[in-house]
Amino acid sequence: MPLLDVDGLTVSYTGHGERVVAVDDAHLSLESGEILAVVGESGSGKSSLALAITRLLPSPPARISARAIRFQGADLLHTSEETLRAIRGGKIAYVFQDPATSLNPVLTIGEQLREMIERHTDRRGRDADALAVDWLSRVGIPSPEARLGAYPHEFSGGMQQRVMLAMAMAAQPALLVADEPTTALDVTIQLQLLRLLRDLQRRLGLSLLLISHHLTVVERLAHRVAIMERGKIVEYGPVHQVLREPAHPYTKALLACRLKALRPQRI
Repeated sequence: MPLLDVDGLTVSYTGHGERVVAVDDAHLSLESGEILAVVGESGSGKSSLALAITRLLPSPPARISARAIRFQGADLLHTSEETLRAIRGGKIAYVFQDPATSLNPVLTIGEQLREMIERHTDRRGRDADALAVDWLSRVGIPSPEARLGAYPHEFSGGMQQRVMLAMAMAAQPALLVADEPTTALDVTIQLQLLRLLRDLQRRLGLSLLLISHHLTVVERLAHRVAIMERGKIVEYGPVHQVLREPAHPYTKALLACRLKALRPQRI
């Protein structure tokens, strides 16, 4: 049984008397320990798909429907909000594009990590702080114990994203959803963060749903890929098969846009 199985997911938004379909009858599955990338241009529906898995989209204006969204055998589409709150952050964690807007500017890093840890684990007080320090160290934050009292604005963008990754991983989720996690970072920091994600995934057997528009990164990091165009998954399969022998015109067009001269170092 797959860790995650999305069957016939549709997401639409209603406003000003109009209905716009952002995700149209999407099907995908993710095995334990696998990296699945969802690729498409801006506005193709990637983020709506990722957020709909745990019903994080506000309703209204969003409407989510599916035959089933199964995670570890449980149907997330029909589970209670209380159960979903335990799953979000505990079993399915998210890392978003811009850490500066994800972190609370008036709380210290330690306070935010402690809140997440105490909500999703049995660690409390000093034990929670010790786990926070451990994870800050694992993601490469220097002097992690001293940085617990720092505020988000005292960190660079790359360090903020590492804090978000520590926060996401501290409860040891089964699935990490990374939605364009390197978009706001420069190329060198992007490479460091992607290597960190890869290493965590390999060491911990983590499943990773990676939302991206960077085909070279996807080719080197993911096991399988889903190509999205205008809300539809138009091509889906093993990453090397899809990207080296594309069958759909949209996939071919995306690959044609790739500038080979600008390919980054190997991840």
